[in-house]
Amino acid sequence: MADEFARDTTKAEAEHIIKDEALAEEELLAELENGDIPPHIREARLDQLKQEAQQFEQRSEKGYGTYSEIEKEPEVFDITRSEEKVVIHFFHPDFRRCNIIDKHLKVLAEKHFNAKFAKMNVEKCDFLVKKLKIQVLPAILCFKEGINVDRVVGFEELGNTDNFDISVLERRLAKSGVLNLPDVRAEGKAIFGFTKTRNGSSSSSDED
Repeated sequence: MADEFARDTTKAEAEHIIKDEALAEEELLAELENGDIPPHIREARLDQLKQEAQQFEQRSEKGYGTYSEIEKEPEVFDITRSEEKVVIHFFHPDFRRCNIIDKHLKVLAEKHFNAKFAKMNVEKCDFLVKKLKIQVLPAILCFKEGINVDRVVGFEELGNTDNFDISVLERRLAKSGVLNLPDVRAEGKAIFGFTKTRNGSSSSSDED
């Protein structure tokens, strides 16, 4: 399991390793030559690089690094159960604040290649809205290994302003454990097994 204080790989870094694994190996070897590193450590690091390249390629095929829309409810179950870390924005297309969240999550999806980002129109998922007790939009739900560990509801935790900096949202999601930032400790806890959220109940906060 990754160090909780490690930094996530970006989409650009992952693509570099996928497209030119040989060059990435050369760069790593050059980096390792600069220090007094035992051969077995070098070999272990090279093996890790090869495993990462394979893993990144698999993730790329699954849409990691992009922010895509889920069209059907069953896909939410499939994604959250099959992927280790998932961030899903439940939105309404007519809500201004949902559009703001979309803009930021698109950027974060490219920066954090270790998590799967997606969005779901609440008009297309009545069952999930009821099951997950989504009453406020925008609603960002964080999943780890199929468990809903946290949620960010409305803009209250983001400064209660439309002009919040993307780093505020990024750090908030990192506290859930779905993103890795070197200086943020994960505080995620289970809510729905589908286990209690940071924000319990809610009511519509979009002001359109």
